[in-house]
Amino acid sequence: NELEVVMEQSIFNQPTPFAWITIPNKNYQIAKYPLTNAQFAKFIEAGGYSQRQWWTEAGWEAKEQGLALDYMSGKGLPTNIAWAAPRHWNDSQWNGADYPVVGVTWYEALAYCRWLSKVTGENITLPTEEQWQYAAQSDDGRTYPWGSEWDCTRCNNSVKPCASESTTPVQAYEGKGDSPFGVVDMSGNVWEWCLSTYADHSSDPEGDSPRIIKGGGWLFFTAGDCRATFRYYDSPSGCYNFRGFRIIRLPASS
Repeated sequence: NELEVVMEQSIFNQPTPFAWITIPNKNYQIAKYPLTNAQFAKFIEAGGYSQRQWWTEAGWEAKEQGLALDYMSGKGLPTNIAWAAPRHWNDSQWNGADYPVVGVTWYEALAYCRWLSKVTGENITLPTEEQWQYAAQSDDGRTYPWGSEWDCTRCNNSVKPCASESTTPVQAYEGKGDSPFGVVDMSGNVWEWCLSTYADHSSDPEGDSPRIIKGGGWLFFTAGDCRATFRYYDSPSGCYNFRGFRIIRLPASS
């Protein structure tokens, strides 16, 4: 298996906790945890926000304009202050080293993947909706990563009687709500960006079409949001304190 023999440069590059989970018979690996602030910091420190090569055309333009989502119109409006980090980067409530990076747009998430691919020589990107969902539930029809019955104690959420006020470290719920493959935090904590467009499931990274988000987040009050099959979307310039991402690794030839 090509994925099993590929050099583990991405593991060496990443601050802990980090691990790849091999998804059997699917020819991809997915990060065990959402990407953390400590891991995203490497991209910032490497000058990722000033290097055009990591960004899509629309992403670079959005970054340079400092697009901020207008919640009434659902469109990004320019602030003329270029992005230099995720939106909550300097807020101690959100920036713990082993907490998921939040306030990150789809454009930033993809730029990080492109940078990490170059650094490691590996083929790293965002998961498609199908890849994300299969890693969350396998093929046995379960509703949530852990099974078919909702249990708010298995993930970080605000479905009564549970109530959350913030994100939690990515290992906080390990062993409680893991997927059949051992992937952590695929329900709750942060919604996760997928590569796929919402309208037509395209994996084309160019353009500004709305992108799929999956998994639910700490703030959300409905168990249905945390279902593996639930799909929602946002503008690629959208960013919130309940939104992050995780990465996948493909064979070099993909």
